[in-house]
Amino acid sequence: MTGENFQPVLRPAGENSILMVFGTTITPAVKEKVNGFVTALHALEIKSILEIVPSYCSVMIYFKMRTTSYAQIKTAVETALTEMVPIAQQTYQVLEVPTCYDGVLAPDMEAVLRLTKLSKQELIALHTAKPFMVYMIGFTPGFPYMGGLPFHLPRQASPRPLVPSGSVGLAGSQTGIYSTNTPGEWWLIGRTPVAIFDANRQNPFLLSPGDYVLFTPIDLEEYFELKNLIAQGFYKPRVWQEKVHS
Repeated sequence: MTGENFQPVLRPAGENSILMVFGTTITPAVKEKVNGFVTALHALEIKSILEIVPSYCSVMIYFKMRTTSYAQIKTAVETALTEMVPIAQQTYQVLEVPTCYDGVLAPDMEAVLRLTKLSKQELIALHTAKPFMVYMIGFTPGFPYMGGLPFHLPRQASPRPLVPSGSVGLAGSQTGIYSTNTPGEWWLIGRTPVAIFDANRQNPFLLSPGDYVLFTPIDLEEYFELKNLIAQGFYKPRVWQEKVHS
């Protein structure tokens, strides 16, 4: 069973870990269940839990073996399941990410247009039409994996040795933002001046699983203007809350 009919499954995952599975397919509905469970589990403030790691369809829970038992964590997990906020009452954060889709900041644009058989205007319109859900954070600190593209692209055959921080890429049916300078094989269609991850900020991460990103198009001149304003501390990306529509 998948989606709404799937019953959550609790699985031992190691000596000090439990895996909670909410589905077998990657969908917003399954991810919203994951988000609701994580929120409820955090609210219990269980000191013996070391880490709660959400992914596409599941949540891994690591706990202190010396101060708690599997049975105690299992009871906490079951409590969190009963205290989950109904999806219709959940809210999520939307982060606006201005993105330039032009010139040297979009080195794979022409290749992506050939693969998708879209015009540049059509591709940008698809990428900026609605917010993308952040399914998980990983690969590098703060890198958001966002699903919902209406097409599928294979990853590039070989990775670039260096992808600049802020690069916006496509792979599979996902889009993502490179949070650091790193090798990568996603197709690069733009770049944002917004630092998704900054180790010097009080909160280094702008995004968490369950958040949404709305890309907005800017031109090259606007990109460098915003980059300069950000460096001077005069610009912060727009953030707002919306209710889940399920």
